[in-house]
Amino acid sequence: MLSELEASGLIKSTFPNSRIEKPIFYRGLFVFQVFGDDPLEGDQDPFYSVDQKTGELRDFSILTDGDPKEIEAEFLKVQKSKRQ
Repeated sequence: MLSELEASGLIKSTFPNSRIEKPIFYRGLFVFQVFGDDPLEGDQDPFYSVDQKTGELRDFSILTDGDPKEIEAEFLKVQKSKRQ
């Protein structure tokens, strides 16, 4: 099983020049928001997941890979805990 720290390391090594937000844990996945400064990316979906069991990194769509309301609620919890 991959830890959050290991998943974060994988994301950071894949996107070294990006701003990476603290992940949520959702259905066996660590889901990250990754914001780059590449103008070609534009408004591209900033979500990526790392599978806790396999370590697979892939794009993540909050619309097709899960429940948008659940995912939003989890990210809001993380943001709230960062402010405290």
